[in-house]
Amino acid sequence: MKNFNLLILLLAAAFLSGQELFPYLQAPTPTSIYVNWKTESNPETIVEYGSSPSNLNQSINGSNQILSDVGYNANYFYHTAKIQNLQPNTKYYYRIKTGSLTSDVFSFRTMPLAGQASTEDGHLRFLVLGDNQMRNVPRFDSLVSAARRKIAEKWGYESDPSDNIIMTIMVGDQVDVGTLDHYEHVHFRKNKALSSFLPIQTLVGNHETYGTLGMQAYYDHFVLEEMSYQGISSGTENYYANQVGNVLFIATDTEHPSATQLSWIMQVVNAANNDDTVDWIISLGHRPYQAEQYVGDISTWIRNSVIPVLTTSPKHILHIGAHHHLYHRGQLKDTPTYQIISGGVAWDQYWGMSVEQDFEDVQKTISNWIYQIIDIDVENETFDVENYSIGSVYQWKDNELMDEFHHYKGLPAPEKPEILTEFPAESELPLAIEGSAYQTTTDQNLNTTQFQISKTPEFTIMEKEVYRDFENLYGPVGSQVDSTANLNLGVDITKFTIEENEIPNGNYFIKARYRDENLSWSEWSDTKEFTIINSIVVDTHIETDTIAYAQNSSIQVIFTDAPDHPSAWIGLYKADQTPGSSSPSQLWSYLNGQTSGTMTFNGLPDAGRYYASIFGDGGYTEAAERSYFYVGPFVRLETDKEMYEEGETINITFEEAPHFANDWIGIYKVGHIPGTQTSALWRYVTEENGTFAFDGLTKGYYYAEYYLQDGYNSIGNKVFFQVGEHITQLAINKTVYNLNENIIATWSDGPGIIKDWLGIYHEGDDPNVDELLSYTYFDGLPEGTTIISEPALPTDTGEYFIVMFTNDSYTEVSNRVEFEVVDPTMGNYENENAPAIQVYPNPTKQGEKTFIKSKYPIQQIDVYDLTGNLFYTSKNINNYDFSIINQSLPKGTYILKIHSNKLHSVKIIIK
Repeated sequence: MKNFNLLILLLAAAFLSGQELFPYLQAPTPTSIYVNWKTESNPETIVEYGSSPSNLNQSINGSNQILSDVGYNANYFYHTAKIQNLQPNTKYYYRIKTGSLTSDVFSFRTMPLAGQASTEDGHLRFLVLGDNQMRNVPRFDSLVSAARRKIAEKWGYESDPSDNIIMTIMVGDQVDVGTLDHYEHVHFRKNKALSSFLPIQTLVGNHETYGTLGMQAYYDHFVLEEMSYQGISSGTENYYANQVGNVLFIATDTEHPSATQLSWIMQVVNAANNDDTVDWIISLGHRPYQAEQYVGDISTWIRNSVIPVLTTSPKHILHIGAHHHLYHRGQLKDTPTYQIISGGVAWDQYWGMSVEQDFEDVQKTISNWIYQIIDIDVENETFDVENYSIGSVYQWKDNELMDEFHHYKGLPAPEKPEILTEFPAESELPLAIEGSAYQTTTDQNLNTTQFQISKTPEFTIMEKEVYRDFENLYGPVGSQVDSTANLNLGVDITKFTIEENEIPNGNYFIKARYRDENLSWSEWSDTKEFTIINSIVVDTHIETDTIAYAQNSSIQVIFTDAPDHPSAWIGLYKADQTPGSSSPSQLWSYLNGQTSGTMTFNGLPDAGRYYASIFGDGGYTEAAERSYFYVGPFVRLETDKEMYEEGETINITFEEAPHFANDWIGIYKVGHIPGTQTSALWRYVTEENGTFAFDGLTKGYYYAEYYLQDGYNSIGNKVFFQVGEHITQLAINKTVYNLNENIIATWSDGPGIIKDWLGIYHEGDDPNVDELLSYTYFDGLPEGTTIISEPALPTDTGEYFIVMFTNDSYTEVSNRVEFEVVDPTMGNYENENAPAIQVYPNPTKQGEKTFIKSKYPIQQIDVYDLTGNLFYTSKNINNYDFSIINQSLPKGTYILKIHSNKLHSVKIIIK
């Protein structure tokens, strides 16, 4: 068979017939493990186990829970058995029994003791799998199957997966909705090639919170309440820590961040720092640390609160996120810590589908379906990760190695670099900066360089920073949206140029450091000084490091390009003061010859509005625009509800308001900017604490904020709320579409959240139960228009509806708009006289899809040219619908041999 990179997409899987028993392992320890499975009847729960497959001489009886949901009328029997009193790091064989049904014999390995390895060669190995979600498309089961093949290839086909992989790590969104249907057919069934050998550790994703059962289904299926570390338990199944060998996993819940969870993380990290059996800490959280697609759809709680705690430990090596259905890898700047998105296989996510941005803390983003194998050599203290791809909807890949990274303890850092550029007394831009060649005593290659240019020798005020990895994989190669270009290909990252007018005239200091692939930084180079002339005119600037301070807390003032005068100074004034001898400053200090830097004041005792100003001549001539700030408590706003009925009174409570003259609370529609658009409602605040009742708001999404003195400077939190249901008004340009015809959707009054999306369903479907046909994100615009095109269009004729959902959930926020899809060239499928096989469009174009529909299940499709050469074969389809992408077929005429109830030959033309 010739490989022309054809991708055959199976649109619906065949259903298994009859009842089948397959186990699911979870919650492993050195002396115990849980075995779970599901049946349609009979509560009997028996596990037989032993030390060999032919001697299952022990058995236990477990418990059974009968669950109900849509489509399950008390016929979902969930079996749970805990096997105890086992030996650590020992292989056992087992099978499960319910009534007359008995499973095959499988194996598992108990966890090693703390600090120890699990394999004979002294390793610990883990498999990492990202988002699952999709029910009727064979993606996640393909990923699981590929991972099992790779494990066998690497460590021997005669071995069980449990001989070399100790556990599977999953990072949330293992279901699309919290329903019994999805737990049975998505989470369990798609994992069954490995779940009977490898225990699974999972966590809460946003999709676990949706559906008819939501988090209750999560609690019913997983056994996480026993997970603890050093006696530190979270007291919830939402987040937990557990130790496996010399690795500590900290599984967080990004969907329900809280101070309680953060405090628990601090406890765990402190204990791990004092635990000699823990060498590595791996943290997990569904929403990621960073993302270059759907920019902003991350966990700011993880980024700003959790990671700063985790990185206080030198043992923290990796943070694994998911949520985005691709792979990315980056490194934290100042600690030897990797952060990745694991590479889920759920709904398509390719270049050009969202708001995108190239971030310096992400080295590569690859729009492929990827999984990881983490390999730790316990004795030699090495940590390796390999990342394998099975491709995308556009191109299949057979376990292609896409990325690998590592950290080896004890290796020396790279040698200290030099700034080779010799600066004259005065320099003009553009100015080439050259660092020395990378040097090291190890075999580790150069990964990253960092150059800093500052106005001060202490590098407190940064004028310019150049931070680059030797590779930067970002954006597609041409129009191939699942590929990624290397933007740094051929770039010497030890050199760069300061371009014309990029920095102003003045004196500067520069230094550099180099980082190797082992995430070890060199020492900073010696600092060099240079002076720029004939660039842009110096622009004096002053600002405080924030706009609001608590009383008596330090106030930091940052200044650049201050007048070079011996009596230049900075003063802090009340907002209503005019600098002068009759109106003295609240605090002040000379610059002492500094032209750029930071000045810290001890703080101000009285609440109020203030400004900082810079004076250049010892007098009161201000050299720059004032920087205003607030001192006092931060206002707390709260609504009595998150959602109101139209016409209902909105009660907004405020606490610790400074209530200066003309302070006010304003209510704005989401997407409206204070000072640019008019507020929907507002009221002056004249007391410290109180409640305002607002009436008369029409349906919409709103936020309220506290503003100072008739201006638009806000202090405190912004509180969001909703008035009415199905607020968003959605419309489409037609009611009847031809197959493959684009749909133009227009909306107004959307929630304005980056992961709002449009979903298409069959008429009569329930989005919390039935799987959607397609989705389209639109950058979270509160109002706008988007074109829905392939592959998001329905592929079958029929009745459909489109609706808007908010924040990557299945919460409908718009009206449903119904439409019909027809085939103008073909008869109705339900017509008995309709052709048995339909192929359309025909003729077609290179790169476009060809759709195949049959009255009977399609078993096999062969693609031939007119000379009889076989281009491609796809077998075991067992479905009525099929599609092929013709991107690699040359122009010409081909014959499709379609094996259905009989053999059909169809001529297809590619233009």
